[in-house]
Amino acid sequence: MLEASHISVNYGPIKAVRDVSIDVGRGDVVALLGPNGAGKSSLLSSLVGLVPKNRGTVVFDNEEVSRASTEDLIRRGMSVTPEGRRIFGDLTVGENLRLGAAIRSDKDGIAEDTEKFLDLFPILRKRFNSAARYLSGGEQQMLAISRSLMSRPKLLMLDEPSLGLAPRIVDQIFEFLVTLRQWGLTLLIVEQNASEVLEIADRAYVLSTGSIVFSGTANELSNSGGVMELYLGLEGH
Repeated sequence: MLEASHISVNYGPIKAVRDVSIDVGRGDVVALLGPNGAGKSSLLSSLVGLVPKNRGTVVFDNEEVSRASTEDLIRRGMSVTPEGRRIFGDLTVGENLRLGAAIRSDKDGIAEDTEKFLDLFPILRKRFNSAARYLSGGEQQMLAISRSLMSRPKLLMLDEPSLGLAPRIVDQIFEFLVTLRQWGLTLLIVEQNASEVLEIADRAYVLSTGSIVFSGTANELSNSGGVMELYLGLEGH
């Protein structure tokens, strides 16, 4: 579904992403791992058009989209839940969800999807008419992911979905990601919680200083003690 080839991203003299190539197959869950400053978020942002690429090509759903705008990519079926959630705090929960469906005109479908996510996250139903800034961090993440899904994407990219959340809420978020996988949605997940994301991922890439240092199945990474310890601070199985 997604083929990114030889992607490079520079911020002035800083080379954040260096000649990175990744593939995400239809229906797969792919983890993008690495220490702070590895270039994970920069790579994700470049794929969805939020930061410019200095080099490289992106093919999405069999069409080259290397120079497409973020809005165009969303219309084509790509969506992203950014790091830090970036909800609109002064808008209500319901208004945030409706913004996620801005590219759509099927009112019945929008209403159906809204109900689906309110059923999955009952707290959002309870706070539906409240300003989103009053939600807890975990509730804001639930809203941010639901808002991303309101465009009915083929591919959902998530940037650090568990960052700053209590362990109980992290478990809830990952349970939801398992549900999305069961729905057949393709997921690309940037995550520092390697042990948690590898439980649900099919494949994984590990970045360090902007370059890929590991590419393989989630199981191969889990059993690669050297990579797990050196780059992720974890012991392999």
